[in-house]
Amino acid sequence: MTEAGASPDPLSGSFDGPGLHRYPLRVFYEDTDAGGIVYHANYLRFMERARTEMLRLLGLSHTDLMEREGVSFAVRRMRIEFVAPAKLDDTLEVVTRIADIGGASLAAAQSVRRAGPDGRELARADLTLALINRAGRPARLPAQVRDILNTLHPKA
Repeated sequence: MTEAGASPDPLSGSFDGPGLHRYPLRVFYEDTDAGGIVYHANYLRFMERARTEMLRLLGLSHTDLMEREGVSFAVRRMRIEFVAPAKLDDTLEVVTRIADIGGASLAAAQSVRRAGPDGRELARADLTLALINRAGRPARLPAQVRDILNTLHPKA
């Protein structure tokens, strides 16, 4: 885990309000199909990047989690809806919210939107991430990781 007081990387996005992480991105040529429309599988890549950067902004990195704690997150389940297309050169924003934290998992809701005044939702997903050890078996969230994640989703 990174130093808690380390200055945040501007590429990691930012937190907005209680537990909402916003991650900006631009659609590049490589993200699109022959018609200049974002290929559907790339929305999953955008969401993965946003979750990774959200954790990084909290002082958690996937590398540190694996090296120090022997655990990593794996997508266990995802439901995604495609609402409208993104196109080449669009500026987008992925909004991530932690919905629930379990003993060995967490649930998140993510939305890909156009950046700026339009703000139109293009895709949304609900997913469950499972924590696994090096052998691929379920593992409990380390206490320090749980405490950090609880800052985004305090228990009622």
